[in-house]
Amino acid sequence: MTFMKKLTAVLATAAIAVSALAVTASADEPFIGYNYDWWGDPIPSQNGFVVDEVYTGEDIGVGALSEPSDIFVHQETGNFYIADSKNNRIILTDKNFKNGKVIDTLTYGEIFPEEKSQIKKTTFNSPQGIYVRTDNDGNTFIYVADYDNNRVVAFDEELQIVMEYIRPSSDVYDAKTTFNPEKVIVDNAFNVYVIVPSITQGAVQFSADGSFNGYYGANRVEATAEVIAQQFWKLIYTREQIIAMRRSVAIEIANMDIDNEGFIYTVTENKSADTDVLKKLNPAGTNIFTNLGYDQYTYGDASARYYKGKTYASAITDVDIDEQGNIYLLDFATGRVFQYTNECDLLFIFGTKGTQKGTFTSVSAIETFEGKVYVVDSRKNSITAFRQTEFGAIVQEAIYLFNEGLYDEAKGPWEEVLRRDANYWLAYIGLGNAYLNQGDYKTALDYFYRNSRGGYNRAFKSFRIEFIRANFNWMMLIVLGLVLIIATISFIRGRKKKKAKGGTK
Repeated sequence: MTFMKKLTAVLATAAIAVSALAVTASADEPFIGYNYDWWGDPIPSQNGFVVDEVYTGEDIGVGALSEPSDIFVHQETGNFYIADSKNNRIILTDKNFKNGKVIDTLTYGEIFPEEKSQIKKTTFNSPQGIYVRTDNDGNTFIYVADYDNNRVVAFDEELQIVMEYIRPSSDVYDAKTTFNPEKVIVDNAFNVYVIVPSITQGAVQFSADGSFNGYYGANRVEATAEVIAQQFWKLIYTREQIIAMRRSVAIEIANMDIDNEGFIYTVTENKSADTDVLKKLNPAGTNIFTNLGYDQYTYGDASARYYKGKTYASAITDVDIDEQGNIYLLDFATGRVFQYTNECDLLFIFGTKGTQKGTFTSVSAIETFEGKVYVVDSRKNSITAFRQTEFGAIVQEAIYLFNEGLYDEAKGPWEEVLRRDANYWLAYIGLGNAYLNQGDYKTALDYFYRNSRGGYNRAFKSFRIEFIRANFNWMMLIVLGLVLIIATISFIRGRKKKKAKGGTK
């Protein structure tokens, strides 16, 4: 590593630590833009997102929010739903965060037993999570993880309850385990997935009719030294000794989201965890990222930062997938948002902790809509909207063309990216693929070098094949010449040996 590269890394690291302590930057960008290079070192970078607006309950017209914990946008209508936890209500607002409506009381329908239908009314008690799903007939249903009411309640736009998902009465569900749902999502088949903080077996899964289907998407046990030692001793211990051993359990899921294709993404909020920080699950609950090698990636900040006796390490608390398949991870520890491609390549980092506009005290949820990113702060009782910069839009255009396989068309945007930010290493990979597609393997090698090992290997293989084809005749003549030289030398040596033997006789 050169002196300048080391100096750049040190300066960037210092900038990150300073931004973590909310040192003033500028009014429009209160956080310092940075990214990571191929070696995993932080480097200065242009911001892909900047602060657009900050919304409060007063702006929405519903009075002050109190510890909002979740946010969801209905893509078809553009309406936002906010779980205003301490106020025991759900806020419905339009995409401009105007004309707010308070939902705090629901009605039981006739499908419920008589004792509930006679009660008629029910209220929320610390709602923590919210999800909205529309069926094929255009009916919209709202699902709320009603934490202290020990239920997930589903209701329609008329505020009439259509289903309650409560603690399963099953031997599979431990009798000692409570049912305090924190987050909820619903798939296309209206299966309901619930995160309960005391459960480490995965999300609690219900069918649409409320039947308990078991657990979904459990994390793996972190491969710590203690776990590895336990696996060794289990090979030689007796059954009684194994039972007496302290059990190692997986870390619980912190949050989840579902993309347009029905894949479920989960995140783990633990500063010390390296296993299953981000997963992409198929209907069987298998992590697709494992086969692709993406589960070995580092998500959030590449390593812990130490500054004035404090450790700044990522703790991913929420995940969102936008319409283009980009992945957004919200870091509770640092107040930052990390944007990745659908192949888990880091695009941008923005946000930080602080008291300025666009900084956070305690982030709780993230949502995206029409190119904007919305982050909920449960202590500031506000929602901050980030808009894409011109630089961010150029990167997104290049990524779109890249994902469509239009490498030549993506060449122009990638070149513009490098003109604006020579440190943006993903652009080197994009241009490497463009030249590789054009058959210019030598130039592709230059762009892939120290930026993509896989791309470099592909380009080198093609370059080698092309070189052999272009120089095949000369290479064959050289080989034949060498064979003739070797044969001649061997023949001459043989003659000399025969003469030497004849002379000794």
